[in-house]
Amino acid sequence: MTYYSSDIKKDLTHLEKCKYFDEWLDIVKEILLNDEFQKRKYFRHHKGRLWDHVTEVSYYSFLMAKVHHADSKVCAIAGLLHDFYPKAYKYSKELDEIDHDYVTDVKKKQSIFKMHGFSHAEAAAINSKKYFPNLVDDKIFSIIKTHMFPLNISKIPKYKEGWIVTYVDKKLSIGLINKIRYMIDKDKKTVDY
Repeated sequence: MTYYSSDIKKDLTHLEKCKYFDEWLDIVKEILLNDEFQKRKYFRHHKGRLWDHVTEVSYYSFLMAKVHHADSKVCAIAGLLHDFYPKAYKYSKELDEIDHDYVTDVKKKQSIFKMHGFSHAEAAAINSKKYFPNLVDDKIFSIIKTHMFPLNISKIPKYKEGWIVTYVDKKLSIGLINKIRYMIDKDKKTVDY
């Protein structure tokens, strides 16, 4: 299975490119070309690919930082790595074929506070520091770790850039949720969206 592509521009066609696109790409290119990061093309996220979600959060956080006089480089990096958790929370056949370890925990029962929504921000921060120690400083680590506010109510963003990444992440996620007609099926069980 081929998941790696050095032609990352073809994997970014979902972004509405503006005059700052090349500046953003220069900041995040090292991450986008990383072998481990490229596997996120096969991590499922809501109804699409994790790759698409994190590149959108990164790019739009970068642009919002420019408008609000925040550190656009920090927003680009933190936005891209905010969901760089080490294991998938939804099954993907393609990911299973790359390496079964990515999907081993998908069907394990967990206490509520160990479930994906509560635990992935911390895991993503640690994983980001592991793979990109030259890029992830204390500020970026904090932004990744706190991006699930208010779900993780005790982890409040400390930086303006953290609020930007958190806002853009929620805005994009809610945009996906707004497209769903029914959140509950006829048996009153939550629908996987």
